[in-house]
Amino acid sequence: MKILIVQDYLRIGGTEKQSLFLARTFAEAGEEVSLLNFRPGGHLDDEVRLEGIPRTVLQGFDSRICLWAPGLTRAIAAFRPSVILCMGRTANCYAGFIQRRFPEIPVVATLRTGKVLFPLHHWSVGVVRAVLVNSNWWKRRLLERGFPAERIHVVHNAVLLERSTRERNNTRLAMRERYGIDPRTCVFLNVASFRPGKRHLELLKIFARLRQHEPSLHWRLWLVGDGREYHRCRRWAAENGLGTRVRFFHFQQDPFPYYAAADVAVSASREDSLPNFLVEAQATGLPLVAYDCRGVKETCRPGQTGIILPAENRGAFQAHLARLCRDPDLRWNLARGAPAFARERFSREPQAAATLDFLHDLVRA
Repeated sequence: MKILIVQDYLRIGGTEKQSLFLARTFAEAGEEVSLLNFRPGGHLDDEVRLEGIPRTVLQGFDSRICLWAPGLTRAIAAFRPSVILCMGRTANCYAGFIQRRFPEIPVVATLRTGKVLFPLHHWSVGVVRAVLVNSNWWKRRLLERGFPAERIHVVHNAVLLERSTRERNNTRLAMRERYGIDPRTCVFLNVASFRPGKRHLELLKIFARLRQHEPSLHWRLWLVGDGREYHRCRRWAAENGLGTRVRFFHFQQDPFPYYAAADVAVSASREDSLPNFLVEAQATGLPLVAYDCRGVKETCRPGQTGIILPAENRGAFQAHLARLCRDPDLRWNLARGAPAFARERFSREPQAAATLDFLHDLVRA
């Protein structure tokens, strides 16, 4: 089977990582795979990550225009795929047009975002042969809108950050020593792009309240990622007395050391369908505290591996942070089942196999 994966470009998000993972896994399974990008560049556009993955880039230079896909139909016709998988919101805006242009080829749209859909993305979902979603929340939403159940298939994100317990422990000691974190200090972690929907500013405001109301607690907040909100959040933290408590790290090719050094994963995001960050956090042994949003509850066992709170309830969020700071046993009780749950629900092999089986069934049908 010839599989074409279409994406605008290789920025830093979870969808792009999943695309590269699927392309490599399909190729290892003996399928003929090609990755088609509209733009060159992006944090994930490097030889190591792309090794062994045939790739076509439509723009001869980076125009910084994500929606510009010159020669798209020519590239598809040249590859002659058995099935086309569109990943990311921009590529999915083209999915309906691709299906109309190549009616004999099954085109699969994806819904992996918690953002409001672009009108063209929404239109494409109704035109393509099938829709692949990464959360049951999205399936319920589509059923409510009248989409036929047989056209919707759920495959959760694959966890792409798994290391041994020994490696985690060794890395933890080295990282905490490097940044002067003593054993009594609780490190909270967030790994996400700095954009408005991820709501880093909301997170900073919660921690500012925590510092104000309980100044004796020992904690640090680490924020890993890049984006247009990065400098705004740094300024806000400095202006509101969090300069010694909050540390900002840019995008990291390998975020594992930061997961290993941390104690609790935190998220105030309101735009995730199924956040990769929360899945990766549990895979590396972290409990979570997050606002209830979209498919967030599907990322954990609420009350057992994480604490999921009603949206916008800063008081409850702050109270749970304080409890976790004071009580290492509570952190341990929440964390001990997290890796096993992540392996059970999000292991990479079953997720990739489920996606590949779905594509095979679609082509046969």
